Amino acid sequence: MKRNVAIALAILTSTMGSELAALAQKWIPGGVEPPQREALWPPRIDPMGVRATLLRWGMSTGDVERIMGAPQQVASYGSEGSNVRVLKYPAEPIGTTVTISDDRISGVTLDIAGIDDPALPNFSRAAVLGMSHMGVVRMLGTPADDRFRGGYGMTVEQMIFERAGGPDVSVFLVNGRVATKKIGRSFPADILSFALPLLPEPADNEIDDIAGQPQQQSVQVGMTASQLPTLFGAPKLQVAYTFKGRPAEYAIYETSPGKSFGRFTSIDGVLTEFADGGHTPLSQVLDGR
Repeated sequence: MKRNVAIALAILTSTMGSELAALAQKWIPGGVEPPQREALWPPRIDPMGVRATLLRWGMSTGDVERIMGAPQQVASYGSEGSNVRVLKYPAEPIGTTVTISDDRISGVTLDIAGIDDPALPNFSRAAVLGMSHMGVVRMLGTPADDRFRGGYGMTVEQMIFERAGGPDVSVFLVNGRVATKKIGRSFPADILSFALPLLPEPADNEIDDIAGQPQQQSVQVGMTASQLPTLFGAPKLQVAYTFKGRPAEYAIYETSPGKSFGRFTSIDGVLTEFADGGHTPLSQVLDGR
């Protein structure tokens, strides 16, 4: 867990100056693009109702099964004396991962970027969301083709990788950072668009009554990130970045004073991920130890 936090912080806070300079050298002067140019549609955010917004931190395994149904993938392992199960629902309108610790929800992640497609070949999984151009080259090698397009104040890079006996894979970077991955060489015209979870109306939210419950059980994907300080006080760490031109943030909050913390990701002010940080002292996490 500490390593995952350290990696996330390194990705989000690393400087991009030298890498963007290298990209600029590849850019064709005057904005002229290669002959295979396809249309680039305007950026768009689509609010989307998904079942995962009915899940709350601390809910039971039974509630997860009632709301989400049977997962398509399940992984189990032990962590710090706890029994952990990771349930994946890639067929949801927004791919969803639910983490269960000791039969209670400890985390929910929405794959806003569509980067966890199970159909992607294994070699491509080393290119993770937020990775730089140089990072992708280090992990996957030199691409067979490297294409650039620009529009709406953003640069889209398409790195195409080939492997014998398998499909080609395109890794797409927006403004120098990995934004998604897809099988094949085609260019998605809606690359700058994405969906965000839409909370159900209160009357439709079966678990809206949380009076007397722990503060964690007020947390659900789709809520506004501005609600977190009301629940947990000021964040212990905030890292601002952008996702496809929209503001995004990674934050750590102390969810129980001196005992536990939580990790939260939001895009355009909407919570897309929350996770229990475990029992590691917060000071060690912030120090990357």
